[in-house]
Amino acid sequence: MGPTDDTLRRLDDSLGEAALDPSRWGAVLGHVSTLVGGDGAMLLQSHRRIPGVPCTPEVDELVAAYFRYGWHLNDLRTRAVPRVMRGEVVTDLDILTTEEIDRAPYYNDLLRPHGYSWFAVAGFRAGAEHWAVSVQRKTRRGPFEAAGVRPLGGLMRRLGEAAALSEALGRAALDGTLGGLDQIAQAALALDATGRVVGANTRAEALFDAAFRVVGGSLRVADPRARDEIAALAEALQHRSSPPAGLVLVPRRDRRPLILRALPLAEAARSPFLNARALLLVTDLEADRRPDPGLLAQAFGLTAAEARLAALLTGGASLEEAAGTLGIAVETGRSQLKAVFAKTGTGRQGALISLLGAPGLR
Repeated sequence: MGPTDDTLRRLDDSLGEAALDPSRWGAVLGHVSTLVGGDGAMLLQSHRRIPGVPCTPEVDELVAAYFRYGWHLNDLRTRAVPRVMRGEVVTDLDILTTEEIDRAPYYNDLLRPHGYSWFAVAGFRAGAEHWAVSVQRKTRRGPFEAAGVRPLGGLMRRLGEAAALSEALGRAALDGTLGGLDQIAQAALALDATGRVVGANTRAEALFDAAFRVVGGSLRVADPRARDEIAALAEALQHRSSPPAGLVLVPRRDRRPLILRALPLAEAARSPFLNARALLLVTDLEADRRPDPGLLAQAFGLTAAEARLAALLTGGASLEEAAGTLGIAVETGRSQLKAVFAKTGTGRQGALISLLGAPGLR
């Protein structure tokens, strides 16, 4: 028996909501799972498995383990991909023998400890990418039967249309965000869940050089420490719903450094079919006459007092003038300056100005 008019109407309602609100895709998958007798479902790209995919609450822990322990890199069920891309609905027993299922670590070490063993999968296209809805079933209920999952194929056109709309709306929201930041002179990149660049505004593109650039969607920096910190940021994006706090300092030869800060994207720009996950704001210290003390404190581990002093000095003030402005004794300022030298790796005021100060003072 296929889906009733009432169940299809509920699915269509949820698809309309999900196209406008990316957080609603879990509800869509819940309806699809129920329609074919599943116990939960997830959404996956057919060829590129990326964490942070929509899923129903029932399989949330299973999906987390799938990515956390690298099963997405060794998934036996990817054998189904060619058939799914041809429009077929595929189950475990269509691609694996019972003997393979019984002895496979994928089933014994991932699925069964979470109470699952069986799946049915069908796919649809959204833009240039092909996606699959993988419906899961508990071990105790036995495998899916062909007649029971046949309606899954008929639902894919509906999902494809909603996905295309979701991607278009997400792209418009992302472009609007990046463009708005351009208008306030803020360079910014958009990153996906693996740290790949999926958007950049013109302010950011103007900063690209040998020390900081995007190549084939990958953010490349020349400095080894900054490269490691960006890799750590990308790793964190795979396992967290929002980017971690903290700054990345990107040194540049013959110019003052860039400072990178990751922020979460607005929900409207986070379509799963676009996969934008975070904004990376880029501050160019070369362009700032007096760097923001809060930014300096985070970037170099300065105290609030040290950061205020450093900002005044790099803006052109003498130590005596800076001490007077801050209402501290010159000796106190000198002591704080020594700490600033140590933390920024400079050693004298001229070097500090070269690192952080106004262009005309170098």
